[in-house]
Amino acid sequence: MKKLIITAACMVATVSGFAQGTVQFLNSTVSAIYLNANVTSNKVTSGTIASMTGGATGPNASTGVVDVGLFWSTAAFSSVTGGTFAGIEQMSSTAGNVVGNANFALNGTTAGEAIFVQIFAWDNSFGDNLAGLQACIAAGDYFGAASAGNANTVYGAIGSAFAETTGPVGGPGDPVFLPTGNIGKTIMLAQTTTPEPATFAIGGLGAAALLFLRRRK
Repeated sequence: MKKLIITAACMVATVSGFAQGTVQFLNSTVSAIYLNANVTSNKVTSGTIASMTGGATGPNASTGVVDVGLFWSTAAFSSVTGGTFAGIEQMSSTAGNVVGNANFALNGTTAGEAIFVQIFAWDNSFGDNLAGLQACIAAGDYFGAASAGNANTVYGAIGSAFAETTGPVGGPGDPVFLPTGNIGKTIMLAQTTTPEPATFAIGGLGAAALLFLRRRK
């Protein structure tokens, strides 16, 4: 009998060890995801980036679709490496909305735990993982962060993560997006104006040459 009780206790401990907290990783029309800085039209769809942009050259010709990834941490973070990669959702048949999950489990958390979350979206032709997200940013391709402020207007700018409290194992999880959560919209931005490092170097040499000529005169 004693052995049975000990075994049962171990089973309960094992189950509770896998009792992850949850969040609602889904959005709605009031927190839709848009392509570029136009937030009145041009919502991201489940199609390829080429189909959304007309299939022009460069990043616009990508046959990848948009991945929307969720990251979390017990402390505030503002970089793609600052949080733990929790998982990916792709766009649904409703333009602007991810497929979503109301009971999205965050491995490593417990129900009722205070955490910080952040949403990143990127061209998945670079990979359906953290390495793909980092490669997408490095390549200056389509990327967005679901932060308020600067991150919605400047390519590659990532604002602070948002504080959340995880929901119970069976859900419903704590809402991440509006109308009842913190995150409004994710804007996809293409890096089209930021000069390459070589451009900066050439510009610096040109400025030095002009300064030298002015001093000679």
